[in-house]
Amino acid sequence: MKIGIALGGGAARGYAHVGVLKALERHGIHPDCVVGCSMGALLGALYASGISASRMEALAINVTPKRWMDLTISRNGIMSGKKLESMMTTLTGGRSIEELPIPFEAIAADVVSYEPYIFREGPVSTAVRASTAIPAVFEPVYLQDKILVDGGFVDIVPADLLADMGADFTIAVDVGFSSVTYKPTNVVEILLLSIDTLQKQLNQLKIPKADLVIKPDLRGIRPNQFDKVEDCISIGEAAAERMLSQAGNVLMP
Repeated sequence: MKIGIALGGGAARGYAHVGVLKALERHGIHPDCVVGCSMGALLGALYASGISASRMEALAINVTPKRWMDLTISRNGIMSGKKLESMMTTLTGGRSIEELPIPFEAIAADVVSYEPYIFREGPVSTAVRASTAIPAVFEPVYLQDKILVDGGFVDIVPADLLADMGADFTIAVDVGFSSVTYKPTNVVEILLLSIDTLQKQLNQLKIPKADLVIKPDLRGIRPNQFDKVEDCISIGEAAAERMLSQAGNVLMP
């Protein structure tokens, strides 16, 4: 049985994906194909490149935002995204999507055509940079006649892509949105809170369709709380364990 997993967007809440993958590995479950959106694309690309969940956990804890945030003076965003792209190039060995040991796809949004753009080939680092390009925070990725931004604006948990990748059993990991009420203190927090609100509405309109949906309770985590890595991983791991126990022996090797 070919197992596919879709990792959704959610900024800092996306670290819960690492916990989900840890739980799956513990049970001997290794996805055969991966799709991702935004933070899910970043972590999904690492997993598809052969980095284990435990190694991803160490990276998540030790790689601080300063390593991938690069403030810039630009009309298109307050961060260029070049440091993130460079980091992904290093971590994935500079490979293209076609060269990854596990089939991988990432979704971005083309603001010119108002359509999803699916990365199925080309540099992994470019795909991740585009899928995570939060408008006005990160500069968009210009690709031919397209202007690509965060995939969460078109499909925050792109589980429907897994069928075309040949998956017989699909898992969707929805890291949801924040329900924390707080007063934004800067432009980035205002943008993230606005996007979080929009994605909450999109999430209600398009519920992920998969054989198994894992939805960690991350409502207490704001999208910019990158210091909550370990909390998110623990929440994701616990949620996966609960769902796997309910699923019985369906996925057990």
